[in-house]
Amino acid sequence: MRAWLAGAWKRATDLAGTRRGALVLVLAALVVFAVQSLGWPVAPGRDLSAYLIVYVDFWNGDPVLPWAMVNRTPVAPLVAGGILDLGSPILVVAIAALLFAGTVLLYARTALRFGRGPAVLVSVALLLFPGFGILFHGLSGDVVFAAAFAIWTAIAVEAALRPGVSRFALLGAATALLALIRPANQAFLVVGLLPLLLAAPWRVRLSRTVAFGGVAVALLAAWSTVNLVRYDDFTVARGGSASLPLFRAFTSDHIVGPENGPASRRLADVVERELLEEEPYRSYGIDLETFFAEGSHRMHEDLISLSDRVWGWDSDYGHLGEAAWEGVRAHKWTYTRGVLGDFWEELSQPLFAGRKAPEAEAPPAEPPTEAGSDALPTPTEGEPIPSEHMSAQLSTPDQSIREVWTSPTEHHVVFDDPAKAAQQAVNDRRLGELYDAFPDHWWSPWLGLQMDRSSKLYPPPWLWLLVGAIAVAWRRPRHWWATLTPVLGGLAMLLATVMAVWAEPAYAVPVVPAFVLLAAVGLLGEKRERSDGAASTTSSASSTPFRSSR
Repeated sequence: MRAWLAGAWKRATDLAGTRRGALVLVLAALVVFAVQSLGWPVAPGRDLSAYLIVYVDFWNGDPVLPWAMVNRTPVAPLVAGGILDLGSPILVVAIAALLFAGTVLLYARTALRFGRGPAVLVSVALLLFPGFGILFHGLSGDVVFAAAFAIWTAIAVEAALRPGVSRFALLGAATALLALIRPANQAFLVVGLLPLLLAAPWRVRLSRTVAFGGVAVALLAAWSTVNLVRYDDFTVARGGSASLPLFRAFTSDHIVGPENGPASRRLADVVERELLEEEPYRSYGIDLETFFAEGSHRMHEDLISLSDRVWGWDSDYGHLGEAAWEGVRAHKWTYTRGVLGDFWEELSQPLFAGRKAPEAEAPPAEPPTEAGSDALPTPTEGEPIPSEHMSAQLSTPDQSIREVWTSPTEHHVVFDDPAKAAQQAVNDRRLGELYDAFPDHWWSPWLGLQMDRSSKLYPPPWLWLLVGAIAVAWRRPRHWWATLTPVLGGLAMLLATVMAVWAEPAYAVPVVPAFVLLAAVGLLGEKRERSDGAASTTSSASSTPFRSSR
């Protein structure tokens, strides 16, 4: 067995770096994707509907739902919507498979910079990574981010190994691309510090930093200008103050409340006056104490639309942000413990597809009710209310779209402009057509469940990081430091994310290959050659770029 494994390893390393090896890897990835599709059919991924709402109205000169448009960045909606707009289930599956195979191949090519061993280990690790396969079987912004992060990692490694103004300018463009896929990816801008750390005269370091920052900022400013022209809002994505730290502080840590300070008391007064007397809060008996104690996703949506109604679109949720930060300052340990706990979950929890077999057609069931003849239907998803009073997606600067409630559970949307209502009906039909492009073929729920269970057996992200750190410290392979940029960038993004929302494994999976790359380089990266005397000293000194220059 040992001899067979040694022979297989030698054959794999001999193939690494060759065209034949690349072809074998792509074919292997396509086979893995096909097998996974028997248990995880390609289907809508996380938050796909929000991306498609942007896509169907993107080219409209006067979009119906401006909040939905400016709350998202453009790249993920255009890619996901463009794939579905081809209208062919076969093409949707083929593109998803090619994205998976191409991403694995790109990571292997990046690892090849450090030796054939790391390239083979990265390839095998990603092919066997259930979470990575799950990601590419659910079309959403997560797939676009995962593929783009592979490109970004390759550019970042190349810039670290062969620093130059043009390469850092390219890295700046790639960083802006990540931010235009998902707003939280603006955290990757911290890699602008990298050129300042690489050994070179300070004039050179500064020129590289300017190249990176100049290109990244210019591209993000260009998109912000588009938002300014179309929505009178100069921003990469609207709603930062309504998310960081409000969403987490209100819905997860439950530390927002009127007792925290003046901004919190102002918010409580507005909630009590403008929201709790409306449906469904009135009928479900939600008072001020319950509102802040139960703080839920639907209630958070109402805070957003409430802010736009009371304080205006131009306030950009500044009042909500002030109240949220008062809560953080008043409950520092609760917030810190929550952030660190969810950060650990991002690094330890597996991702599951959770696909279920379609249920047989059955007559609609009566909504669950609480005991008592006059009891209202019990809200779904553990929420205290059946729906938000007004969805944030319907918010507009002129309040020309409203939700009208006719009972504690019944409500409908009213448009002041009939043309907007007609356009929204067209958009809804387009959404249905896009969803029709998903494949509808036989698949095995049993196989999907077994593959989900295998996610528990795969090494968690923290273990890759730990192994990589220990191996690098022990072996000191050549150029190991070039893997730090994607690792630290990914960790910064995850930390920024959990400062705003609760843990979701789908946020971490796209950056886990960077952790795998670090471990592979640490374990199998080519070691620098050592020689006696002065030659050894010179080799050791030149092996790292983090040196001062005179």
